[in-house]
Amino acid sequence: MTQTRKLSVALFIIRVSAAAFLGVWASLKFYRPEWMVNVFRNVYKLDFITQDYAMAIGTVQMLIVFLFLIGFQRTIFYGLTALMHSAGVIGSIPSLLFKFTIYPSNLLWSAVPTLGALIALFILREHDQFTIDGWRKNQKKTL
Repeated sequence: MTQTRKLSVALFIIRVSAAAFLGVWASLKFYRPEWMVNVFRNVYKLDFITQDYAMAIGTVQMLIVFLFLIGFQRTIFYGLTALMHSAGVIGSIPSLLFKFTIYPSNLLWSAVPTLGALIALFILREHDQFTIDGWRKNQKKTL
């Protein structure tokens, strides 16, 4: 297997595993919308957020994660996915720094390497060939 092929496979694995992680995270807006309401009220101090907002935000997040998963418009959706996830990590900084030994705050640390993987994937997006964009680029070469 060539180095280019190995890199493409590695980026595919990162993308699929990150999409699975983020898909579960986004699906909680449907299964437990009250959790998102509590986070927005207690962490971000946004009291106007309701469970209806959780459903709307969850729908948008699921669409972004799906488009990220299939590698459509890599620059846009890899970037949006990284920004979307970074908002949660930034909002969690107090818990990450001061409550990291307390359950469930210690579980928030799983978001940090995921953010690192998303940033790396964004940087290497042109090398991620097992995508809609990669397929379209290869189609243009064969015509």
